[in-house]
Amino acid sequence: WYQRRVREFQLSRIDLMTVGSTSMKSMKVLPNPPGRKMAQRIAVGDHNGVLTCFQMKRSDTVVDFKTLPGPKIERLELGGALGSLQEKIFISSGSEVRGFTKRGKQF
Repeated sequence: WYQRRVREFQLSRIDLMTVGSTSMKSMKVLPNPPGRKMAQRIAVGDHNGVLTCFQMKRSDTVVDFKTLPGPKIERLELGGALGSLQEKIFISSGSEVRGFTKRGKQF
């Protein structure tokens, strides 16, 4: 018989951002342009209808934008023109779909 080596890790939780309750598939990481070192942006939609986009800068959380509360956000997807970065944010609430740029402007 052989001996099995087991590694044990000490994991701890770090809260980066606090948002309301969320649905599955309501958080995405926005892509960075190739070849550019930038902070990674994260978009989260919650049941209060608030879309929050934030990034990490030197271990600090920086909120890029936050929308006003509205209907419950059920899903968040990224999109854009074919062949380009998928950096437009689309959220669905019931039968309504709204789109936002990575800067927070609704289109």
